[in-house]
Amino acid sequence: MEEYIYYLPDENGDKKEFKTNANSIIIVGANGSGKSRLGAWMEKECGNLYRIPAQRDTTISKHITRYSYKEAKNDLFYGNINPYNDIWQLKFNGFENATIKLHSDYDKLLSYVLVYEHEQLRQEHKSGIKTENIIDKAKNIWKEIFTHREIELKEDEFLCVMNNQHEYEARMMSDGERAVLYLIMYVLCIEKKIILIDEPELHLHPSLTNKLWSVLERHRQDCLFIYITHDLNFAANHIEADKFWIKFYNGQKWEIEKIEENDIPQELFLKLLGARRNILFVEGKSESLDTKIYSILYPQYQIIPCDGCENVLSYTKTFNEQNALHGFNAYGIIDRDFRTQEEIDSANKNKVKVLEVAEVENLFLLECVILAILEQSDEKEKFEEVKNYIFETKYKNVLQNQISEKLEKEVKYKLKSIFKESKTPEQIQEKISSLEQLIGFENLHKDIENKFNSVYESKDYDELLKIFNQKGIFEDGGFLNRVGKTKQTYIKSVLKLLREDEELRKKVLKYIPNFTE
Repeated sequence: MEEYIYYLPDENGDKKEFKTNANSIIIVGANGSGKSRLGAWMEKECGNLYRIPAQRDTTISKHITRYSYKEAKNDLFYGNINPYNDIWQLKFNGFENATIKLHSDYDKLLSYVLVYEHEQLRQEHKSGIKTENIIDKAKNIWKEIFTHREIELKEDEFLCVMNNQHEYEARMMSDGERAVLYLIMYVLCIEKKIILIDEPELHLHPSLTNKLWSVLERHRQDCLFIYITHDLNFAANHIEADKFWIKFYNGQKWEIEKIEENDIPQELFLKLLGARRNILFVEGKSESLDTKIYSILYPQYQIIPCDGCENVLSYTKTFNEQNALHGFNAYGIIDRDFRTQEEIDSANKNKVKVLEVAEVENLFLLECVILAILEQSDEKEKFEEVKNYIFETKYKNVLQNQISEKLEKEVKYKLKSIFKESKTPEQIQEKISSLEQLIGFENLHKDIENKFNSVYESKDYDELLKIFNQKGIFEDGGFLNRVGKTKQTYIKSVLKLLREDEELRKKVLKYIPNFTE
């Protein structure tokens, strides 16, 4: 496998050598992070690198000037038909223009491709050995991208043919078609071993971008492709690529960090890097109650839903371990459920905290929230009726099940802890023989039973919400009839109140974790 050498600027702006066996490098940066300037710096500092800039014009003239093979090659790659070594002065007229000057070279590219093909045919005739010429390669790649369209060359003019019937000139193609043809031909023509593409997604439909570059990389396995992009989906889809993030740019120097493999899905990890603020991982999905309510209650954080609690725990720990890369903090919030105190303490050590209620749904059942809803219809006195319904109909009917679930959770945790340190069969046997004593089942059962029963007997509503795991109470007809809402109108009303009522938000904040350091 070929090893490639390339250079990136260090924190002082000096060349730093990197080596890779990968076929591609991805450099990700937000808008304003100096991506184009970085590409120009790399072209200037890396002698074996050719850059396709972001400022590329893909319009095609009706008439293309023809030159000899050498003149066309010089014109395309150096900006002048005469040989010249200083590409910066001739092609760009200095570093600044290299990043802002519009790259209008489509005509030069087509002119070079035509004379290049003629040169290949001349060499074939001379040697008697037939090879796949550049036009044939371009046509074959095109067919991999656009399966129902073909590129034809008639009398030195490129045509697009659709379904073997309708044909039109290349200059009349869509922006996407012209961009694809431009990139195919450029990549096939470049002789240098490193090809840098600034904004590989430019002018391309998202469905084409990854496919096109995957095909081009396959056809140029003799080259290293370096992409500079802000497209996170494109970056994440390049699974085997080495990846870098432009962490900071002050107009003169870059701070660039390599992104190492970790447990967070790459597209999500890249998205987090671009957020540029502290992260709060939550359970659920983008449209779940967790995301909706936490987005209101934690406006200072980037809220990232990641399905279950295990992902919250894993992603928070992993992101904070990469703190040197991004400089931000990540926190996590999970439901209390039937977690043991030991589990809660363990999560806290990794900046993951639990709610002061059993589950996120219980935030919608807080006394202050229900009172605010009832106040809209001037029926605050109904709260006692709602509270009594939750205790007598919802909680009392499942009380024994709740005790059993909590007991099961505690026993499972104790079993896991008991056997955690057992390394030999003898140690395991010893633990099995003394399980009842180690677990203390009778006392454990009694303590849990007393706790859950005392909440019912005292009618302590806050304590009820802290221990009661029963999703869907506010979907229940009995509850909804008492507050005068449907499920959807109740949820929408609560979220609207939380957005607009600062005093209500302050009351609810008492039941959710505070993540200040």
